[in-house]
Amino acid sequence: MALSFEILGPVRVRHGEQTLRVPAGRPTALLVTLLLHAGVSVPVERLREELWGRRPPASAVANLRSHASGLRHLLDSPGHPARLPTEHGGYLLRVEPGELDAAEFERLATEGHAARIGGEPELAATLLGRALALWSPTDPPPAYGPATAAAFDRLRERRAGARETYAACRLDLGDPGTPALLALLRDHVGEHPLREPAWALLMTALHRAGDQAGAVRSYRAACRALDGELGVAPGPELTDLYREVRRHAPRSPVPQRRRVAPHTRDRPVDPRGPRVPHELPCPAAPFVGRRTELARLRDALAVARRQPVTVAVFGMAGTGKSALALRAAAEVLDAFPDGQLHLDLGGSVADCPPPPLQVATRVLRALHPGADEPAGLAEARARVRSLLFDRRVLLVLDNAADAAQVDDLLPVRGGCALLVTSRTPVTTGDAPSLRLDPLPAAEAMALLRATAGDRPVDEEPEAASAVVNLCERLPLALRTASRRLSEGPHWSLSRLARLLRDERYRLAETGLGPRLGASYRRLGSAAPIFLRLCRAHPGPVTAELTAALTGAPPEDAARALDRLVAAQLAEPAGPGRFHIGDLVRLYAVELAATEAGGTAPVRPGPARPGGSHGPAG
Repeated sequence: MALSFEILGPVRVRHGEQTLRVPAGRPTALLVTLLLHAGVSVPVERLREELWGRRPPASAVANLRSHASGLRHLLDSPGHPARLPTEHGGYLLRVEPGELDAAEFERLATEGHAARIGGEPELAATLLGRALALWSPTDPPPAYGPATAAAFDRLRERRAGARETYAACRLDLGDPGTPALLALLRDHVGEHPLREPAWALLMTALHRAGDQAGAVRSYRAACRALDGELGVAPGPELTDLYREVRRHAPRSPVPQRRRVAPHTRDRPVDPRGPRVPHELPCPAAPFVGRRTELARLRDALAVARRQPVTVAVFGMAGTGKSALALRAAAEVLDAFPDGQLHLDLGGSVADCPPPPLQVATRVLRALHPGADEPAGLAEARARVRSLLFDRRVLLVLDNAADAAQVDDLLPVRGGCALLVTSRTPVTTGDAPSLRLDPLPAAEAMALLRATAGDRPVDEEPEAASAVVNLCERLPLALRTASRRLSEGPHWSLSRLARLLRDERYRLAETGLGPRLGASYRRLGSAAPIFLRLCRAHPGPVTAELTAALTGAPPEDAARALDRLVAAQLAEPAGPGRFHIGDLVRLYAVELAATEAGGTAPVRPGPARPGGSHGPAG
C-alpha cells in the first residue's frame, strides 16, 4: 500500500488522496519516533523512555504494545509486507523511498548543496526550492523525548543551511532582490538572528533591490542580536559588506567566503589559495546502534552555531569511536559549509604518532594548500586560527595520542567545532566528552546481523550469542571475526564460536592486538605489574590481591591499577575492585611470553578471505 508520511509540520499519513487518522498524543509520538529511525529496529526500552521519560509508569510497555498494534492496523494492507514488524526486541517501521517528507528533504538538500559546490547554481536552486517546499508553515508538534527533539533540531539546522544556500544561488543567478527572496530571508533571520551569513544575504538582497536604508537597518539589527546574545560584534565579512553598502559600492552576488568556484577549462581554481576542504571519508561498513550517543554528539556540535566548541569521544580499543565520530560528522555536515577536515593522529596503533607541529601544519595545508612552511608550532597554530576565524569548519581529529596534538587550534570566534577521538581523555575544562563503552547486547547482535547476515544468526542463535560475548560486544572485534563467514560455506557461526573459544586464536581473530599495544605503551612502570597480574589471575582484582600476586608493594600495586584504568585496560567494578577483560588478559599473556624470551602461541594474522587458520569446525 503506497503511503506518504508528513512530519515537517502537522503529522499526517496519507493513502493516495485519503488522510488516515492517527490518534493524537503518544500514538502520534510513537509514529514520529519510528519514522525518524525508519528501517532501524528501535528497542522497546528506548521507546518507553522517549514517550514517558526516565520514570515511566508500570503500564508503559503494555501501552506501547497497544499503540504499536493500532499503528499496524492503520498502516498494514492485505497482501503487502508488514509495515511495523517486531525485530531484535524492538519495533521497525518500513518506509519506502519517497514516502517520508523528512527523508525527501534531506535527499534534495544534499543534492542541492552538491550542485552548488559543483558550480551549478540553477540546478541547486531548483533542488533546494523543492526541499524547502516540503516544510509546512506550521511547526511540527513538540517532541516527547530527547532523541526526537534532537532529530528535529538537526532537521531545522539543515533547513537553515538549505535556505541560505538557496538564497545564495538565487543571487548568483542575478535575483534583483525580489519580494519572495526578501520575505524568505527576513523570516530566516527572524528565526536565526545569530547567523551572520543570513544577515549578509539579506543585506545583499536589499542592496540589490535599491533599499540601502533597509540594508543598513539589517546590519544594525544584526549588531544588536549578536551583542545582546553573545556579547560580540559582527565579523569582518558583515562589517565589510556594511561599509560597501554605505559607499553605494556595487555588490558581488553573494558574500565571497560562501562561494566555491567551479573547475572549468577557462578558469581553473587557484591551487595555492584558501579552499573549502571536504575530507570526511565514506564509511566502509554499515553503522549500527549508538542512537543515544549520536544524539549527544549532535547536540554538543550544535553549540558551534554560537561559539567554537571542542567535543571528545574516548574509550577502550575497539569500541567504535572513529565510526561514531564520522557518523556524527556526516549528520551535521551542512552545519559546517566552510569545510570538514579529517586527520588520523595515529594514537590507536602507531608507535610514533605525529608531533603537534606536524598536525598543525597538516591542518594549515588542508585549509590553504599554498601556505608557506610555518617556522614553528606557535606560528602554525596561529595561522590555523586565523584561517578558521569567523568560519564554520568541522575538524575531526581521530585517534589522538595526547592533548598536545589537538591544543590551541580553534579561534576565539566563529562556528568551528573540533571533534576528537582518543583512547584516554585529551581535553580539559568545560569541553563536553563522551566515554564509549562496548555495545549493549541487542545492538551487538544487530551488528553481527549486519555483517554476517540474518540467515546465519537465525539458524544458529546460540552460536551467534557466543560470538557476541566472546568478542566482548566490541564493534571492531565483531566486524573482524565475522569476516570469516565470507570465506565460504565451510564457515558457520558454530565453527567461528569454537575458534574464538580457543584462547590461542581469539585475540588474533578479533584484530585487537595492535590496538591494545597502543594502550600498553601508556603504562610505563606499571607494565611489569600488568603482565604478571594477567598471567596469575583471570578474575576481578583489588590492590591487595594485585600486590600479593605480583610481589609489588601495595602502594605500587594501587598506582598500577590506576594506570590500567587510565589506559583503558581495566575498568572499575565497584569500590576498590577492578575488572580486566579476557581479550586484554590474552594480550598480556602473549606479550609476557614474548618478552620473557619464550615462544608465544602460534596465532593467525588478521582474518581475510582465503585463510584457514585455527582449528577445523
